[in-house]
Amino acid sequence: MQAAPRHSAASDFLADGRGALALAKTARDAFVALADATDYTSVVTAFDRIRAPLDPIRGFASLLQHTHPGAEHREAGRTLEQEIAAFETELALDRAVYERLARLASLAAPTPEEGRLVERALKDFRRSGVDKDDATRKRIAALADEIVVLGQTFETNVIQDSRTLTIADGKRGLAGLPDDYVAAHAEDGHGAVRVTTDPSDYVPFMTYADRGDLREALWRLNATRAVPANVDLLKQILIRRAELARLVGFENYAELSLDDKMVGGARQAREFIERVAALAKPRALAELAELLALKREATGSADSVRDFERFYWIERAKEERFGFDSQLVRPYLAYHNVRDGVLATSQLVFGLEFRRDDAAERWHPSVECYDVFDHGRKVARFWLDMHSRKDKYKHAAMFPLCSGIAGERLPEAALVCNFPEPRGDDPGLMLHSELTTFFHEFGHLMHHLLGGRTRFLCHSGVATEMDFVEVPSQLYEEWAWNTGVLQRFARHHATGEPIPAELVQQIREAEEYGKALHVIVQMYYAALALEYHTREPASLDLCATMIEQKQKFTPFPYEVGTHFYASFGHLVGYAAAYYTYMWSLVIAKDLFGAFGSELGASDVAARYRRHVLEPGGSKDARELVKDFLGRDYAFAAWQRWLES
Repeated sequence: MQAAPRHSAASDFLADGRGALALAKTARDAFVALADATDYTSVVTAFDRIRAPLDPIRGFASLLQHTHPGAEHREAGRTLEQEIAAFETELALDRAVYERLARLASLAAPTPEEGRLVERALKDFRRSGVDKDDATRKRIAALADEIVVLGQTFETNVIQDSRTLTIADGKRGLAGLPDDYVAAHAEDGHGAVRVTTDPSDYVPFMTYADRGDLREALWRLNATRAVPANVDLLKQILIRRAELARLVGFENYAELSLDDKMVGGARQAREFIERVAALAKPRALAELAELLALKREATGSADSVRDFERFYWIERAKEERFGFDSQLVRPYLAYHNVRDGVLATSQLVFGLEFRRDDAAERWHPSVECYDVFDHGRKVARFWLDMHSRKDKYKHAAMFPLCSGIAGERLPEAALVCNFPEPRGDDPGLMLHSELTTFFHEFGHLMHHLLGGRTRFLCHSGVATEMDFVEVPSQLYEEWAWNTGVLQRFARHHATGEPIPAELVQQIREAEEYGKALHVIVQMYYAALALEYHTREPASLDLCATMIEQKQKFTPFPYEVGTHFYASFGHLVGYAAAYYTYMWSLVIAKDLFGAFGSELGASDVAARYRRHVLEPGGSKDARELVKDFLGRDYAFAAWQRWLES
């Protein structure tokens, strides 16, 4: 059964969404009216299916809002997302629904899965404030609605504020950049060249451009996107989140948002962040010293390496230490080869088959659609929206479009990225870091699709604790370093020659360089997100707190006049939980140790699929790890990676 809506008109999609809301409300009322004699399983199933009509609408609403070229569709997605969120808040505060489900609490669950569903749902109800008085619940609902609208506006401001650096010197200002990059940036009638803050422009420029003044100028444009609009918006979001947390009985929003995560709370998150930073700091300072020495050698004198110089001097250090030039890798990573390679790798590892569907209706001509088959049976669908365009989401993400239910409907998802697009004679050459991103996001995709055949909707797909969701994606990145994997598809776009094994080894050695600096910068971001959601927001100075945390965790000075938090989109989606990425990496490094170096649908891959991906959220994340490893996860593999 194909669950997701297919309408070319925004008004039709809006009408479908509102029809789904009506069906969900009918299902809610029917659940409340269930007779006392209704058996445990029927009650649990009826509760779980309340959201079933909304799930595919919600997924496409988010996708259209972030990717559709038409303003009407983006607005329809935004409107439906608000209306669905309002219903979710109403449901979470509905005492009649809570009380009907709570009658199961004193009964023995037929299965552990059903018992876990009831236990967690009742906890979520209480965390939402269902037990508060009418006035308090009304205020909670109003705050939740306001937070959704503010968050949407924050993200829209980031997407639409693409800034442009005009280089009066024309192509002379592109010295150091790859030939295809230079060719793609034509001079205008005045001899000037324009470079934007979009990732496809920004990342290569910050990595390769020889002109430090131009790198600084573009970096500053990027670090001031959505300013001043999002500065006030972020403050308003934090104020409302803090009030909401207090109303439902938590000291601050960090405690509320981390209460249901693996980490357990704000104190434990802070301890994790500081532990990781302390382990990484000595190596990070040694890396910085090497970069500074290299800069001094090249420029004659220097007393610091600044934030906007980090990627450029790391690239130069790779050349110096390893004789490695990342531009030598790009000819082997033409976009279509990479796409086909990631898909082929995934089919082999998981024993699946992907079939492209060119007849499927899509939201942009560049979008591709694939159906997933398992032993000849269609089990899922996914979409690839992989190239930059105006008014599109600027980063990379997996968008769940529909959560599958065993025997009822199939899971569906989309990858949204901003990779180089092949045009004419330009094959769209990618950086190895972009290949790694492709594998990362495809790991999320496989998690959602393979975990999309659970018995209950609330367990379907990527439904584990938030600080576990990056584990499958970070584990999947490991294939981007495997010689056997790369030589299957990384072929020179002009000669067809497979990438040499010695170059793959150079990639691994060189790309690992600077990882300790990366770790402490990530911990700075994690600490900042935590502090923003722990401190009293009414008196919080966003910029001063940013400077304080940057000085605490990184060796890079604050650049006056910049406000990167105004475009730090994870503050909306992840709130206080940005530590998730490093927390998940610790677990992923441990899990990957169970795999050998050979590619294929091995017993280990099958066991990983069965024990980690396919259960979705039907078990606690720690139990998923134990089922696969036979033990709890450990820090040792991550430490070995850091120190290697």
